[in-house]
Amino acid sequence: MRRVGTKYKEVIELFDEKTGEVVRVIRFRRSIEFDEFLKKFKAMRYPGYGWRYKDKGKKKEKHE
Repeated sequence: MRRVGTKYKEVIELFDEKTGEVVRVIRFRRSIEFDEFLKKFKAMRYPGYGWRYKDKGKKKEKHE
């Protein structure tokens, strides 16, 4: 059997606040896991790093 389309509730990017470079993409299958991540991230206080929701929209191709 094959899994068809694993759905992720939340997809976020960890990024360097100075450069804006994405360091890591994290995907959460359950909202409980996402809430736990937020609590731990706030507790650790990583200086210079932030997180943001990843844009789930499809990239638009430029047609010239």
